[in-house]
Amino acid sequence: MVDLAVGIEARNYGLRKTTEPRALWEALKFILPLMVIAGALSFHIWTQSQSIHIGYQSQELIAQEQNSLRVRQQLILEEETVKNLASLEKIARIELGMVPLKASQIIAAPLDNLDTVGSETLAMGTFSQLSESRKRAALN
Repeated sequence: MVDLAVGIEARNYGLRKTTEPRALWEALKFILPLMVIAGALSFHIWTQSQSIHIGYQSQELIAQEQNSLRVRQQLILEEETVKNLASLEKIARIELGMVPLKASQIIAAPLDNLDTVGSETLAMGTFSQLSESRKRAALN
């Protein structure tokens, strides 16, 4: 048998390529509720994950706040300690073993040496030469 049809649309094998509206409606009635349920479940899962994430963030912020308050209290105590000169002197004498300077121990820096040496020289580390010359002057 020879098929003389021009295209596949003209062939008739007893099958029609038409979609009935009733079949589409039945498929829509089946798929639409499933899509709504899937969307609701996805939204529920997203809200739960967001609430868990926010919970972790709030716990971290609370820990940071407690740490900041602890550091603030330490800084307040340190500030009060530094403001109290008597306690500073006590710490210096007892813990560090320091004693007050005697009048003979005070060495005045000669100003003429500082004028002759440029500021770049001091910044470059020749300060040891200056301190050696001061030691020699103090010993003389």
